[in-house]
Amino acid sequence: MPPPNATPARDAFKLRWDVLLFGLLVLAAMPHATGVAAHEWISVGLVPVLTVHLVLNWSWIIATTRQMFTTLPGETRFNHVWDALLYVMFIAATVSGLLSSRVVLPAIGLPSLRDGFWAMMHVVSATVLTCMIGIHVALHVRWVLARLKRGPAAAPTPAKEKS
Repeated sequence: MPPPNATPARDAFKLRWDVLLFGLLVLAAMPHATGVAAHEWISVGLVPVLTVHLVLNWSWIIATTRQMFTTLPGETRFNHVWDALLYVMFIAATVSGLLSSRVVLPAIGLPSLRDGFWAMMHVVSATVLTCMIGIHVALHVRWVLARLKRGPAAAPTPAKEKS
């Protein structure tokens, strides 16, 4: 089901935003490569980037939620449930990561709860989240490929100044 406000320019922006989100997720998933400090700050930065992603897709979220128990196609229903679970897992990974933070919480003057429970919760939720993101991307690969085939949407040209 296409979102009610889809336009080529909006789709092009959404695709670019999704590429940014995916790139940050990949970086955040590699703390051994980026270092703990970068991992934590990138992860904090993911919160507003994901929030914008959700806002950009809000009309689809609302429309699909309203039709969840009607004649919605099975693939769309599965995608909606998967996205909701993905969001819950993102919250679990973010909260457990913050609670076991070595850099972010101390930087803002708060103590971290660096115990085995929160560290293990973070490892498990982040691992599950990473796998779920792969499936999320696979579910949307047709949308991505269609946007890539279309090419960058022509940006509206500014009105020419009167001489």
